[in-house]
Amino acid sequence: MKVFTSAIRLNTTKKTEEINITDQVEAVLFESGVQEGLALVHTGHTTASVHLNNADSDLEQDFHDFLDELIPNKPSYRHNRGDYGRNADAHFKSLMVGNCVAIPVTKGRVTLGQWQAIYFSEFDGPRKRIISIKVMGTKS
Repeated sequence: MKVFTSAIRLNTTKKTEEINITDQVEAVLFESGVQEGLALVHTGHTTASVHLNNADSDLEQDFHDFLDELIPNKPSYRHNRGDYGRNADAHFKSLMVGNCVAIPVTKGRVTLGQWQAIYFSEFDGPRKRIISIKVMGTKS
């Protein structure tokens, strides 16, 4: 079994945004040479997430609107009163959405549903971000 590790570096440009990273993950997969296996896509940032969703720009905005309604950034959060900044909501959103996805690799491609894409969610930008990718499997 081959194990290949790489990373995607992003510079986010907004406070909150969705970035479709499917093409970047596919490029790492191609570089790995793995044909059958698994790709793990992970971010270690606690105010961001990685997830799968429908590749639709309206849905991207709806997703952030939904999270803002569900998790408003309350001044009463202790984290917001400390020396950490005013980003408690970003941490909660990251917890709710998650920080990694495991995606099957078949014939050298990520196996996604018809409308699925791999997304990086920024909840506290703009920032420099790193997404780690580990590909495991066989070359043929």
